[in-house]
Amino acid sequence: MFERAANKLSIFQKFFKAFKRRPDLEYLDQQDLSRFSDQDIILETGDDIQKYLPDILGQALARTWIDERFLEAFFNYPNEILERGGVYLPARIIVEFEKLDKSRPKVTVFEKTKNGKRKLIELKLIMVAEQ
Repeated sequence: MFERAANKLSIFQKFFKAFKRRPDLEYLDQQDLSRFSDQDIILETGDDIQKYLPDILGQALARTWIDERFLEAFFNYPNEILERGGVYLPARIIVEFEKLDKSRPKVTVFEKTKNGKRKLIELKLIMVAEQ
């Protein structure tokens, strides 16, 4: 009788240990989650900007949907937030973030020219639900 009870207790203990075990997430403490990449991204040419910046700005737009503090910071200081996130753009590049009332957030990238500025990229993140 005691052997049977001890066996059941042993099974219960193993189950409880497996249930209680949590994933090891210590590696997250070592990451700077405000960065857009593990390494700095230096975009110097127009081709680099056209190729890599849309993905980076897509990440930023997605984060504005879920992180109010990031939304406010990116709204006011988009170029500075990109730099803090490890993305470096030439001084001639201007990033503007727009969010009006209920409209979708939008990021527009301009290049300074002698006559003002020229639009290079415009991004708007739109969520589509399908069945």
